[in-house]
Amino acid sequence: MPAPLDVLLAVTGLALVVLALRTSRAEPRRWRSGVLLAGSLWAASVLVVDLLTPLRALTAVLALPWLAAAVLGLLFVGSAASAAVRDGASLVGSLALLLGLAMVAATVLAAVATVGGSPWPLAATVVLLLPGYPGLTFLSYLLYCLLQRRADPRPAPLAVVVLGSGLVEGTVPTLLANRLDAALEVWRAERGAGREPLVVPSGGQGDDEPMAEGVAMSAYLVAHGLPTDAVATEDRATTTEENLLLSREILRARGLDGDGHLRVVTSSFHVGRSALITRRLGIDADVTGAPAAWHFVPSAFLREFLAAVTYRPRTNVAGLLLWALSTALLAYAVGPG
Repeated sequence: MPAPLDVLLAVTGLALVVLALRTSRAEPRRWRSGVLLAGSLWAASVLVVDLLTPLRALTAVLALPWLAAAVLGLLFVGSAASAAVRDGASLVGSLALLLGLAMVAATVLAAVATVGGSPWPLAATVVLLLPGYPGLTFLSYLLYCLLQRRADPRPAPLAVVVLGSGLVEGTVPTLLANRLDAALEVWRAERGAGREPLVVPSGGQGDDEPMAEGVAMSAYLVAHGLPTDAVATEDRATTTEENLLLSREILRARGLDGDGHLRVVTSSFHVGRSALITRRLGIDADVTGAPAAWHFVPSAFLREFLAAVTYRPRTNVAGLLLWALSTALLAYAVGPG
C-alpha cells in the first residue's frame, strides 16, 4: 500500500477515536460512539496488517471483518452448546448452532478465496463475505458497551431503579442479588452525601413465580438494611421497557418527575441495551452494571446484541445492502482474470 494511504489511514483512525470519545462524553447512550470506534479499529488493523505482513491490501482491508465474523460465529456455537447442555436440545438452539457454524465456515472460505484469488462465481463469493457485516456490527456494539460502562454516573439521582431478572423457586438468585447489592451501594453512597433517593425494585410475576419479582426484591432490600420508606415496589413489568415506564409512573405519582436523572441498576451484560432503551423512551438516566458470573456473560451478551439490533431495522438493512454491494465489487476485483 502506498505511503500516502498509510498516512491517510493513521489520520482517519485517530480522527475517529477523537469523534468517538467526544460522542461518548456528550451522550454515552449513543451506539454511534461504538461505530466510530470500530471504524478507527478497522483503519488501524488495515494499517498494521499492511505494514507487518506481505499480504495484499485487499486482504488487509478484510482482516478485521473476518475476525469479527469468526468471533460472532463462535459465540453462536458456544451459546447453543451451552444451552443444549443446560436445557437439552431445542429448535432455536439447533438453528443458532447451524448459523454459527455457517458463519465460521463462510469466513474461513472467504479468507482462503480472497488470499488465493477466488475461483468461485461472483454470487458465491459475495455470500461468503456477508458475515463480515454482522461481525462489524457486533464489534461496534461491544465497543459501545465498553464506553458506556466507563462513563461516570452522575451524583444525586432522583431515584434508583433496579431491573428484575427473574426469581428461582420464589427466591432471589445470585444474578438478581448482585443487582440489588449494587443498588444498595448506590443508596448508601448517596446517603453518605446527605441524600436518600427512592429505590424502585421493578419486576412482575412470571407464570412460574409464586410472587412478583418486585415484591421479592423489596423484601431483599429491606432485609439488607434499606428503610421501608425508601422503597417503592413496581410489580407489573415483564420487559425492560415496562420496568422503566412503570417505574416512571410510580415516581411521577410521588412528585419525582421534575428536573433530575435516574440511576438504573442492572447486570453488566445488560447495561448497553438498557441505556439504549432509556434514551429511546426519553428517560434521563445513568445505567450501572452489577457483576455476573463469567460463564453466563457470553451467551447473555449475545442475546443482548441480537435484541439491540432490532431497534434499528432500517439502518441495519441499509448497512447489509451496502455491504453486499461492496462485497460484490471486492469479489469481482479478486476473481480470476
